[in-house]
Amino acid sequence: MSILLSSLERKLHKVEKTDEKIWVEPSMDFICKRTPDGLIKYVSPSVQSMLGFEPSELVGRLYTLFVHAEDYKRTLSTSMPESQEVCSLTYRIKRKDGVYIWVNSRISVIRHPDTNEPFELFSVTSDVSAKIKAEHFILEYEKLNVVGQLAAGIAHEIKNPLTSLKGFIQLMKSGKELNHNYLAIMEDEIKRMEAVSKELMLMAKPHKSDFKSFDMNELIDHAITLLMAEAAKKCVEITKPSTLEDGTLLCDGNKIKQVLINILMNAIDAMDLPGEITIAASKANQEMTISISDSGKGISSEDLKKIGKPFFTTKANGNGLGLMICYKIIEEHNGHINVESSPEGTTFTIKLPIH
Repeated sequence: MSILLSSLERKLHKVEKTDEKIWVEPSMDFICKRTPDGLIKYVSPSVQSMLGFEPSELVGRLYTLFVHAEDYKRTLSTSMPESQEVCSLTYRIKRKDGVYIWVNSRISVIRHPDTNEPFELFSVTSDVSAKIKAEHFILEYEKLNVVGQLAAGIAHEIKNPLTSLKGFIQLMKSGKELNHNYLAIMEDEIKRMEAVSKELMLMAKPHKSDFKSFDMNELIDHAITLLMAEAAKKCVEITKPSTLEDGTLLCDGNKIKQVLINILMNAIDAMDLPGEITIAASKANQEMTISISDSGKGISSEDLKKIGKPFFTTKANGNGLGLMICYKIIEEHNGHINVESSPEGTTFTIKLPIH
């Protein structure tokens, strides 16, 4: 174990060699050994650079005492890796000055040779605060970008009910009696405008991840409603062939809706001629699957490998961040996205765990 620690300590220094000089940049990563219950047995001196603690101030204390309360349950519920595996966990940890920073720990388990029971956790922890901030900035930027693209469609969605309201008001003015049928239609139109405006506010308002029970049927319907006008402009029909009997899913509803809107909008943009988009949801083996298929010209095999990479886009006015954010959101939900394409069209398949 001492040889392993010494080796890892040496690896925690980045050495960059140039033609004239050798630059040595000390790493901010720190090593920690703790029991499965979280009692710290060893922490490397580099912890002081990141957290401000001397190693002696941490040894003998519970590691979980320094983990942010919102991340505490998530860190406890993470299953331990097998003998040769390493798991990666991102969470917030408290510095000596009381400020929480985002870190990523690569954790391996040392097991008893006879019983194979875990008796020690070994981790290398890195400061990823700058990366997390950058991702949050990109997320908010992309969210506002989507809102901007939806503005014309939403204006169209609100204009139609307003035209109806204006017409019914004029009809009632010309009549001598109050027409309750007209009032019922007007009330429905007002509710429709209210629903659209609420959807816009949810997209524009910054928020933290909020995992609750949502009905996937409703999330899909909301996304379709927002893009109906945009699809109509290009003579694209969005269909949902079926409805899940039980579409309940524990997720961040607003973020999942953002993923659906991004992929649907990409599908609309992919079609130069009138076409059809089909969005379907199904459940099997504790997993929910949402597939979005278009009848566009497809994606080349070379470009297919780059899907989800930042700043890769085939759209003239795109920035390549939309799908990257979609992949990140689904990853936060412990799911994944698959893409299949042919000259007849493209299918994005989102798989999310139900539990």
